[in-house]
Amino acid sequence: MQPMLVAAIRMQGNYSDAGKGFSRLGKKFGRHICGKAIMLHHDSEYKEEDANFEVCMPIRKGESTGNIEVRELAGGTCISLIHTGPYDQIGPAYDKITEFARQQGYQIKVPTREVYLKGPGMILKGNPKKYVTELQMLIAESATT
Repeated sequence: MQPMLVAAIRMQGNYSDAGKGFSRLGKKFGRHICGKAIMLHHDSEYKEEDANFEVCMPIRKGESTGNIEVRELAGGTCISLIHTGPYDQIGPAYDKITEFARQQGYQIKVPTREVYLKGPGMILKGNPKKYVTELQMLIAESATT
């Protein structure tokens, strides 16, 4: 996975609040956005409440402002898995990818990522059964050699 420039907002709370963060990023960087929405999970285990996460949008250019940070998101070797369906049914996909990592002896680096390839729009929610999310987990380089 290649490094990329992102605009990001760090959040603490419920994942349902992420939409507000993505909306702010869209309003601020709209014409400079050059990829799909990304959520970084900074907790090593799933938390329903008081989660530590970051909403990000890949951008061509921009500067940090207020609580929006513009920075390079690290690249590296990763494993990934595509989940099709509602976000509240993503748990088994996480089980599958973490079990694969364990079987291969890979050490997963935090934060893990969700890339929203197809999801709700800014106006219409769409059909959650057709949402497509890519789970990405960077792995420690020593695990690949």
